[in-house]
Amino acid sequence: MDFALIGFGVSNRSVLNFLIEKKLGSIFVSEKHTFSDADKKFFLENGVEFEEYGNTKKVLDAKLVIYSPSVRPDDPLIRDAVNNGRAIGEIEFAWRYVLGGSKIVAITGSNGKTTTVSLVDHILKKANVDHFTGGNIGTAASDRRDEKISVLEISSFQLMGTKDFSADIGAILNISPNHLDWHLNLEEYVNAKMKLSRSKHFLYNYDSDLIPKIEGIKISASMGDALVDEKGFKIWQTYFPFDGKLFGMHNIYNSAFAASISKLLGVSDEKIIEGLKTFSPLEHRQEVFAVLDGITYVNDSKSTTSESTLKALDNFKGSIVIICGRPKEKDYSLLAEGLRKKSKSVIIMGDIVPLIEPLIQGLKYSKVTSMEEAVFVARKKAKIGDVILLSPAATSFDMFKDYQERGMIFKRIVLNGKINA
Repeated sequence: MDFALIGFGVSNRSVLNFLIEKKLGSIFVSEKHTFSDADKKFFLENGVEFEEYGNTKKVLDAKLVIYSPSVRPDDPLIRDAVNNGRAIGEIEFAWRYVLGGSKIVAITGSNGKTTTVSLVDHILKKANVDHFTGGNIGTAASDRRDEKISVLEISSFQLMGTKDFSADIGAILNISPNHLDWHLNLEEYVNAKMKLSRSKHFLYNYDSDLIPKIEGIKISASMGDALVDEKGFKIWQTYFPFDGKLFGMHNIYNSAFAASISKLLGVSDEKIIEGLKTFSPLEHRQEVFAVLDGITYVNDSKSTTSESTLKALDNFKGSIVIICGRPKEKDYSLLAEGLRKKSKSVIIMGDIVPLIEPLIQGLKYSKVTSMEEAVFVARKKAKIGDVILLSPAATSFDMFKDYQERGMIFKRIVLNGKINA
């Protein structure tokens, strides 16, 4: 057997399609859960062997194993294969087999990855630059074909599966404690992100405390190659005003990264400014979607960390904020302190309740069991001019399929069913 795939999510589906398209050899797919009838039919039609309801040692018969981002490289099944180079993640696979002939841009960070990747994508489109956009943003890196530039959003999970991967342009937007329910510790998480420091051109946020101060292109409010302030940023001799549809200091940093990357790709300042000005904010990211009876509603369902929720609270001070979901962090004391200083009232629900409730004693808060109840309670608390902010600080997986579903359900409830969840 030539290739074995562990897990059959978005990334390994793309790997499979590439292997079949290029006729690179025999394939075995192993999945912990079950396959759909359509998947099984596809396997049979293309001569792909498979197993479901568990990963067995049969995967080790392959010359190369490609494992999903959800699988840790020290998993007992593949640990030895990882150590001897016979098991890799999808990003490493794409780098070896798919991305050849393409200038690779790799962007990571605890927050802001998707916005920054989308900004670069939008600027390149405005400049009529042919490119591919993918990675963690929804389209796997292995879907790239002939584009000369590949812009990739890359998570710490994906970086854990890399060995020799190196980008032409690598960027770390920020680092804060995140995914500590999966990573062994903060050091492992930081080290995974820092793999991008070996890029040909390395950009990083000099103001992010957890990013080591090393050689590279620095984005900073105090010193560096791109200097940010509250109204925009300066790269070399050009000042880029922050006057588009985004808001918040964090998005000035994101825009500075996107502009710096675009300049390295040869885009003119004029096209960068046009791209930044015409970019529309992404759904579920501090999305102001309704003003009803004088109350503003903000969907920030994508905020799954304390840091991102605190940034939302900076932009919507005095909000009635809904905190909910499955925790990714072990300590929410900083979030509690921020809620105490910046919110009008807090509504909590889901798996995060036992962690956050003891920390917000003395604060005005309510405990609920559903999004419907959360919206009902928030409306009762709100007065004209108030903001009701869904900014969960945790994942959605206790009550919803993903953050998109959580955000859409919130919007549907607020709008009384006028949108489809």
